[in-house]
Amino acid sequence: MTRVQLISHPATPMPQVDSLDIALSPAGDGGLAAVFDCHCCAGALRLPEAQRLPEARPAEAADELWRHTCCELYVGVAGDVAYREFIWSPSGQWAMYDLSDYRVRDAIRLNVTLPAPVIRFASDAAGWTLQTRIDAAALPIVAGAQIELGVAVVLEAADGNLSYWALRHAATRPDFHRRESFVLRLSDLA
Repeated sequence: MTRVQLISHPATPMPQVDSLDIALSPAGDGGLAAVFDCHCCAGALRLPEAQRLPEARPAEAADELWRHTCCELYVGVAGDVAYREFIWSPSGQWAMYDLSDYRVRDAIRLNVTLPAPVIRFASDAAGWTLQTRIDAAALPIVAGAQIELGVAVVLEAADGNLSYWALRHAATRPDFHRRESFVLRLSDLA
């Protein structure tokens, strides 16, 4: 398991947050497990409410999750401009997008049917934890190629202001899609 600290973008500080990190680990079947941990003052953040779904039914896909607190992972093959974006909300909603280039969504959807991710979310007075797993079939793996990862979190403060957190910020404005922000390598995860 590899654990790394995220930092807020200088333009969107959030002093109410003590720390925000992610632990990533390869799953035995070729998938990827992710655990996001946020330590913050009680009541500092606005968190989307969990969907009221029967236990047997998985959460549904949704767009524009980035408008509120959410966790994101970007996966791309080194040297290729295409990448895949995963977004998970504390509500249990999720999104997955294929992008053929910087911020260009593919018109063609994934050619495989993937199960909805399992998202576990817990919060208490000290912060929150979001756990999820990416199915191996959802990772854009190319034999022999290096896989690059970018990690990001959007935090919505109690007053509605957004703060943007990532492993690395490569622009003067928050922008998680820049490939210079994909600083982890799948092969480096222990």
